[in-house]
Amino acid sequence: MLKVKEYKMLVAIFLALSFNPSFSQSKLSNKAEISLLTCSPGEELYSLFGHSAVRVSDPAQRLDVVFNYGTFSFDEDFYFNFTMGRLNYALSVSEMPNFIREYQYEGRGIEEQILDLDSAQKQAVFNFLVWNARPENREYLYDFFYDNCSSRIRDVLDSTLSSGNPSFPDLRRESDPSFRNLIDEYLIYHPWGDFGIDLGLGLPCDKVVASAEYMFLPDQLMLGFEGATLDGHPLVKAERTLLPAQVLNYAWSIFQPIPLFWIVAAVLLAFSFLGRRRQKLWRWIDVLYFIMTGAVGALIFFLWFISDHNATDYNFNMLWACPTHLLFIAFLWLDKVRRTYWLVYGSILILTLLTFPILPQAMHLAVIPLIILGIFRAFINWRYVPASQQPS
Repeated sequence: MLKVKEYKMLVAIFLALSFNPSFSQSKLSNKAEISLLTCSPGEELYSLFGHSAVRVSDPAQRLDVVFNYGTFSFDEDFYFNFTMGRLNYALSVSEMPNFIREYQYEGRGIEEQILDLDSAQKQAVFNFLVWNARPENREYLYDFFYDNCSSRIRDVLDSTLSSGNPSFPDLRRESDPSFRNLIDEYLIYHPWGDFGIDLGLGLPCDKVVASAEYMFLPDQLMLGFEGATLDGHPLVKAERTLLPAQVLNYAWSIFQPIPLFWIVAAVLLAFSFLGRRRQKLWRWIDVLYFIMTGAVGALIFFLWFISDHNATDYNFNMLWACPTHLLFIAFLWLDKVRRTYWLVYGSILILTLLTFPILPQAMHLAVIPLIILGIFRAFINWRYVPASQQPS
């Protein structure tokens, strides 16, 4: 039986692919309108950042369609391509009533900004979108920050209306946020998604965002259109709410990453103190720690060095999540090698903890208890001398 979120995804894909454009030669009338649709964030991680699309309506032609750059399909290679950073998205076309029903079903809002374009400009935008929706043209290599459903719309308008000298406002903030800062504003509603994204994304995500780059987020694209001008006049001539937005609620839980990892670290630290008092090393704690952090490190290594994702490069999380831990488990019973490895690793952890606030990459706060646990285990391993080697 399908889960609710899986059903929502299938409905969205079906509605997006169910309409085949047959208007390639249509000439828009003077009653036509082109508008930006901005969909509010949803509760699921895949919908948490909202969505953008372009609506073309022409009552004289009985035309009311939505061009959507956020379509992808679940084929047999989906998960492989997603993991490797080679996921193709496509421009699809659906009828406006279907688009409304999809977001109404999900309880998400839709804001519409009607653009103030003359007949030639409307036709130019429409012709490009129709051309771009052809099977041979519609696919593009998705990039969350630089080439997605929102940034594509910005680029389409910027290029097709270039003769009108379109100008977008300066969206930069005084705090000079990074890409990571901007997406964190949405991820507060999905703590585990926030943790996973912070683990996977490396230093490129901490780049200070330029004004035009803000518009990779649908809300920022809407804000950019609101303040944009074309031929010296406002780009947007009217705004209206098509569907009211739901309010996302934040609910604290002990099972969120930060409290959960503090609890886990506290339990293992307590066992470590007890073992030290009994002059026991209790290597099972080290095995558990190395499996957990080593698996994370192996994933980071894969995303950085093997996949085609650009935002996962130069990941400082590998300072504490070392993939070599998985290989070193077998050497925990070789005392000289064990002590040397833990000494080096513990020193790196101490430096990481001391420089945590000033590292060029912002790491998730949930990793701090794991770092502290690793430092204490390094101290115990460095000081521990087996009974057989102790002086009699």
